[in-house]
This record gives sequence, C-alpha cells and structure tokens, in this order.
Amino acid sequence: MSGDRILNSVPPRRVGPYVIVSVIGRGGIGTVYRARHEQSGRLAAVKVLGPAPAVDATAARRLAREYEVLRELDHPHVVRVYEAGVSEGYSFLAMELVEGLDLRAYLSPVIDDEDLAPVPMDVDTPYPASPGSPPDLSSGPDAIRALAAMMDEPDTEPYAVAWSPSAYAAPHVSPPRSLLAPEIREALNRPSRIERLRVALGQVADALGYVHAHGLVHRDIKPSNIMVDDQRQARLMDFGLVKTAPEGKDALTQTGRVVGTYRYMSPEQAQGHAVDARSDLYSLGVILYELLTGAPPFIASDPVGLWREILTCRPSPIASSNPTANPQLVSLAERLLDKDPARRPQTAAEVKAELVG
Repeated sequence: MSGDRILNSVPPRRVGPYVIVSVIGRGGIGTVYRARHEQSGRLAAVKVLGPAPAVDATAARRLAREYEVLRELDHPHVVRVYEAGVSEGYSFLAMELVEGLDLRAYLSPVIDDEDLAPVPMDVDTPYPASPGSPPDLSSGPDAIRALAAMMDEPDTEPYAVAWSPSAYAAPHVSPPRSLLAPEIREALNRPSRIERLRVALGQVADALGYVHAHGLVHRDIKPSNIMVDDQRQARLMDFGLVKTAPEGKDALTQTGRVVGTYRYMSPEQAQGHAVDARSDLYSLGVILYELLTGAPPFIASDPVGLWREILTCRPSPIASSNPTANPQLVSLAERLLDKDPARRPQTAAEVKAELVG
C-alpha cells in the first residue's frame, strides 16, 4: 500500500465544527461518522469525502446536491440536514443522526416486537458471501437466520456496466422460487411483523409523496437508505442521486453508465430513460416483494444478468414461495413491479392508502 493510501485511510479527528466519535458506515463515495458538534454538543451523522486529491468530482457534486435538496425539505420521515462544507480538504455533510435500525434489520424475520432494541450503528453487519446465490432455506432456526442474513443488497456503484441494446436482446426467464419452509413463512407472515411493515412502508410512501410533490425523484430507494428510529419512525435518507423530474437522459453518465442500485432499479432507470415518481414506486415494490418472500424479485449475481432480468423477466409469483402472504400486500407488490409505469399505482398517496388501509 502506498503512503498516500495509508494517509487517506486514516479518519480525521474532526471535520469543521464536528468532533468524530465513531464510524457508522463506509460506502463507495465516502464514510459516515457519528460526530458531536463541539459547541452545542448535538450528535450528528457526518458524511465525509476523503482529502481533496482523493475525491472523485462526481462524488463531490452529489454531496453538494444532497445538501441543496435536503435543506429545502422538511418532513418527519425525511432525514434533516444541518450543514455542509469543506474543512482541511475534507468535504462533509452533517445531518440528523437517526439512532435505530435500517428497514431490513427492523423487519428481520428473526425478531419480534419484544426483541426490538437499538443496534449500535457502528457495529458491522455481516453480508452474505454471494448475493446472487440464496442460502439453504429448507428448515429449522438456522434457515431463518440464513434468511435474515440474505436480506441485504450489494453495493452496485462499483459494478456499473455500460448499457447497450445487444445486452438485452436474448430472452431471459426468471428462475422459479421454491416453497419456503413452514417456519420461515410463519416468521415472514407473523401479524406483528406485517403490522410493522405496513406502518414503516406507509411512512416511506408518505415521505416519497412529499419528495415527489417537490418535483424530485430519489432514484436510490432501497432498505439501507431507510432508517427506523427508536420511536418506530422511518426516515428516508441518502439523496445523493436525487434528480428533478422529468430528468431526461442524464440518468446515464457521459460514459453511458446508469447510476443507482441495480437490484432496486426500475426498468426505465436501468435503460437510462427519463424517470418520474413511478420509478421510485417500483423500487418500493422491490422492497415489499423482498420483505414478503425473503429475497428481491431478481437475484442474478452479475450486473448484466441482473439487468436482463429487470428488463425482460416477470418476477416469480409471491405465492410460489409464500402462499400464505397477505393477499393485499402481494397484489400491491406485483402491481408496483409492472414494467410499464402506466400500469403501476401512479402516486405515493395511492400506495400509502393501500398499505395503511
């Protein structure tokens, strides 16, 4: 490892007026820290890009865009932003620190209401060895634990693939899903879990309705971008890819790459087409499908295979793996996942009404 890389791997002790306390998480474009404002003592989540020579210009623009958008938004289910700036070569964004669980952990099938307790945000959560290869879900408590570990999305930014029509020319059939073991179905369909699911996703839909009413499309709706705090209030986070709707062809970068997280991306976003609110609703449908079955609708392990499934495959029916899933939620998930935006629910308000009704 070069001296520069060693230097850049050392976290700053402070950024602007914030004293770094611990690491919350690391991503493709920077690190998020738990930090304390030196004068007020207020805790905050501070997203930090590396020293200037190591910072990608696109990442810096996204950080600035995220601040510009969030400072104009004020909603109980959208994370609040405090300030942004550059300190000693580090670009940073300080925002509300949401102490709690991300959506997937909050709705894990291995916990019930009495088990819910905050998990320290700087504790690493293990990832499945191969996101495209589901673990054995045959039976027993180990199967349920494997199901919980499987419910994670891989980071896809590093695997961006140039789009070309030929990549999608061949027909592709979605692999069939096996019937889940009875104890897994019971864990997924537990009434208290389904009630928490309805409330949390209803809050996310409420946040999306507010965001869409401001003419914005989030473009990166996924479980890790939704936090649920200790009071069971969901927060929509990470607005680094937000765009004004309709945003035209700039969903593709100049090199012909699509931005976002493939596994949760709508077909129109995957093709670099203009996207509107219905694209975010498709992503919400992916989350709902996953929460009902234990796995997202498309699970190919390579980006091109995943894109083919998104563009050409109908998801396996939820009933094939979880026949006792809530029928109203099943219907909603399958309509949200329609490849034609015109056949999906058209507004977040419609989705919220079905979730909480």
